[in-house]
Amino acid sequence: MRTAIIVLVSVKPDDLHEVDSVFNDLQTFSKRVDGVPKRSDAAKDFMPSLPPGHDPRKKHVFLAKIGEKAIGLLDIVADYPAPGTAFIGLLAIRESMHGTGLGRALCHAAEDFAQEHLKAKVIQLAVVESNPALEFWTKMGFRPTGEERLYQGGRQRSRAILMQKLLIPQVD
Repeated sequence: MRTAIIVLVSVKPDDLHEVDSVFNDLQTFSKRVDGVPKRSDAAKDFMPSLPPGHDPRKKHVFLAKIGEKAIGLLDIVADYPAPGTAFIGLLAIRESMHGTGLGRALCHAAEDFAQEHLKAKVIQLAVVESNPALEFWTKMGFRPTGEERLYQGGRQRSRAILMQKLLIPQVD
């Protein structure tokens, strides 16, 4: 079965209702990671949240769409934590669409964007240990770096495991 083509659409302030609708379909994720069904400020905080001291122009926030339907979210920061590295803050597919191959397709879209637009050679992310996506990221070729960070969710504290993947230059 071939997965539909995902288009990354830059989020604008007028899109918060659509972003919020995707967060409404991520409640199991939110319960596991933040300890609440959904943070009330999730959509509003999605756009501006950045690593301390990082240039806001380096953050790229997208609705992942198939046709007109928002099926997921992606935020990616260029040159963080180092030049040539792209950091995925969130990559999520609506829970009602899990198991369809769309997570894999969105991951590939994120990797393509990181290489083509951000000129990244490495892509990183942090997976909260209570998030079952660790297995997904491993299947996608990400490996733990050995570094862990404290993660403070809405109502629970956990560890975040840093993972990375080397991006293979694409041949034209």
